[in-house]
Amino acid sequence: MAARADSLDAGLTAPGGRAPRRAPGRGRAQPSPSAPAVRRPREPLRVLGTSVTQIEPIRKLAEADLGLPLELITLDGASAQRRGALFPSSFDVYDQWFHDLDLIWPAGSIQPLDVRRIAAWDAVGELPLTGRIAPGRAAPGGDPSRLLWVQPDGSLGPKPSDRISMVPTVHNADAFAVVGMDPAKVDSWAALLDPERAGQVLVQSDAAIGCFDLLLALRARGDMAPADLGDLALEEIDDLVSRLRAFHAAAHFRAVWTDEAEAIAALRAARREGRPMIGSLWWSGLIALRAEGVPVAMATPREGYRGWFGGLALSARAKGWAQDAAYDYINWWLDGAPGAILARNGAYMANPEAVRRRLTAAEWAFWYGGEPARTEIRDAHGRIIFAPGERREGGAYAERMSRIAVWNTVMTEHNYLVRRWDDALDV
Repeated sequence: MAARADSLDAGLTAPGGRAPRRAPGRGRAQPSPSAPAVRRPREPLRVLGTSVTQIEPIRKLAEADLGLPLELITLDGASAQRRGALFPSSFDVYDQWFHDLDLIWPAGSIQPLDVRRIAAWDAVGELPLTGRIAPGRAAPGGDPSRLLWVQPDGSLGPKPSDRISMVPTVHNADAFAVVGMDPAKVDSWAALLDPERAGQVLVQSDAAIGCFDLLLALRARGDMAPADLGDLALEEIDDLVSRLRAFHAAAHFRAVWTDEAEAIAALRAARREGRPMIGSLWWSGLIALRAEGVPVAMATPREGYRGWFGGLALSARAKGWAQDAAYDYINWWLDGAPGAILARNGAYMANPEAVRRRLTAAEWAFWYGGEPARTEIRDAHGRIIFAPGERREGGAYAERMSRIAVWNTVMTEHNYLVRRWDDALDV
C-alpha cells in the first residue's frame, strides 16, 4: 500500500500502512490519584482548535471551574491542522479531529497521553474504543479506535495500551443542511448533485471532509462505486475529481466554504432572498442559524451519515506546569459540563452518562433520546432553537451513530487527493 502523506507543504510523511480494523478490548489502566485541579498559572493555557468546540460558554465555564486562564486559538480546520503539525511550541492542547492524527502524529508535534492520568477514562463509551456502537461491521474510514492507542513501536493502532494519542470527546453523525424546501422530501445524498439544484449547493473545501459528501452523492446516484469508500485508489480519485470539475464548471455549486461562518452566511442570505439551498454544514452552524430564526434543517439520508470524532491531545512541547494544566483541562472535558454545553450545540460526548447528569430530563430526551421536545430547547447561549413538539432528525443517539456510512479520514493518497481537489475547486 502506498504511504500516506500529508498536505502541509513540509515534506511530512504519515505511517505507511493502515492499522487492522479489529475491535480492541478495553484494557484500561486504573487512574492514578488526580492532582489538584486549581493552580496558580504563570500564563494562560493555550488551546488550538476550531469554532466547533471553542465557544465562549466553554471558555467561561472552564476558567471558572479550573481557576485557569485560557487562550483559545480558533482557526479553520485546515489552518489548525497546519499549525498543529508545524508549530507545537505555539499551543499546549490540540483540540481537533481524530482523522487529523494521520498527519499530526508523524510530525512529532503531540506527545502520548497517560491513561492513568485521565480520571474518568473508565466512563468513556464503546464507540471511540471499537469504532461501533452496536455489534456489526465498522464503517469505512477513520473511526477513532484505529488511531487511539500508542503501540510499542510508537505508531498508532487499535491494540490497547497505557498510552493514547487523544482523549475522545465530541462527535456526531453529519449529513447536509436544507433551507427553503421540505427536508422530508430530501432523503438522499444524491440531492447534492441533482441538476435541479444547480446553483443552490454548498460544498466544504476541506478535502478530508468535503470529498465524502460528494462521494456519498455520486455513489447514491450510481455514478461511482469505490472499492473502499474511505480509501480511494489513484484512479478513483481521478474519477472523483473529473466529475467534481464538471459540476464546478457548470456552476452547480453556489459556494465553496472553508470556515463554517461562510456557510452560515450563505444559508442566511438564501433565506433572506427566498432562494432554496442545500449543502455541507455542521450542526454547530445549524444551531447558529436556528437561533437567528432561520428555518434550516438537516436531511436524513437513507444511505447513512458521514461520521466524525474529535479529541484533545497534548503538545510535544508541553512540560512542567503546562503539562499538568493541560491534563486538568483534558480531565475537565470528561466532567459532563462541557458535554452538556456541546449537546446544546448539537454534538455528542464520548462519555454520555456524565452529560446526562448535566442536562435536564427534557434536554436529554431531545438530544440523546431522539424524542419530540417536551419544552422549548435552547442552545448554549440560551436562545430558543426548537419549539415543543419538534424533534432532531435521525432519532436517538444510538440510532444515528449506528448509521455511519463513512468516517472522516485521511486517505492513503491524501496528498494527491488534496492537490487535485483544490485545483478542481479553485481553492
